[in-house]
Amino acid sequence: MKIGLVVDSSCDLPHSFFKNGDVELMPTVITVGDQSFDDLKDDKQTLQFHADTFERMEEKSDIPVTSRPYTSDKIETLFLEKLVCKYDHVFCIMASHARSEIYDHAMQASRGILTKYKPIRRSAGLDSHFTLAVINSANVFAGTGVIAAEVARMIKTDATPSDINSRIREVVPHTYCYLVPPDLEHVYKRASQRGDKSISWLGFRLGSMLDIKPILLGHNDETKPVAKMRGFESAVETMFTNATRAVEQGLMSTEICVAFGGDPARLLQFPGFNRFREAVTKARYTIHISPMSISGSVHAGPGCVEVAFISDKHVFEEKV
Repeated sequence: MKIGLVVDSSCDLPHSFFKNGDVELMPTVITVGDQSFDDLKDDKQTLQFHADTFERMEEKSDIPVTSRPYTSDKIETLFLEKLVCKYDHVFCIMASHARSEIYDHAMQASRGILTKYKPIRRSAGLDSHFTLAVINSANVFAGTGVIAAEVARMIKTDATPSDINSRIREVVPHTYCYLVPPDLEHVYKRASQRGDKSISWLGFRLGSMLDIKPILLGHNDETKPVAKMRGFESAVETMFTNATRAVEQGLMSTEICVAFGGDPARLLQFPGFNRFREAVTKARYTIHISPMSISGSVHAGPGCVEVAFISDKHVFEEKV
């Protein structure tokens, strides 16, 4: 049985996962002003988007930028034209249904896919059944990425769909994704456009004046601040210190994802990152470093730093 893995393009994994065929991509549609394009997880495209967004912010240019998931019809077409003959079983690891409509769209598409695939497979000489599981990652960005990386690892070990499904159910409640956005104004504007009242206007103004940066946590279908620090670098250091502590305590998975809203080489400049990376190496875990997705940057802003891991022992501590 050949098992496939599909993620939407908000998932923060390195381009190599998609280039090597370990993971299939369900693109997100990005709209900048009156022009739209598919986010194809191409590093050149992603880095250019980050650079352009930085430039617009510096010029105080308020061109509307949005991201939206594929429709159910588009997802159905993607599967029927490409995936139902390539795989026998597919896991779709989708961004949190509390933050995106992609899970609902994929669930709706799955009904059509499972009623239409048989003649397509038969014409390709395949008589076996095709099965599909749509999974709510209950997380975002690198949080979805670290779950997908764990599934990709299991597929390579020839694990059965049943074993993989059980593992997903085990790790989802223990997946932590921390993010530090550098620009509170960007986050406030994006949240306001979505009707998200988690950041009040007064809180935004006060935070901007005092250079307060939130550390956000994606966990179990919630994205919320767990700490507010004075200064961006201080917040990033606190985030990486907590991630280092989690690694030293022992993780449930060897997979870790780190992303930056720009060139990931800049991560070396952030306090706490090198110690974190040394702890990962010592524990013999695998760290996957990538540019933050275009979709992620639309919501969290360019320059955002994030880390995700899976742990059943982790408790965040503000004091480092």
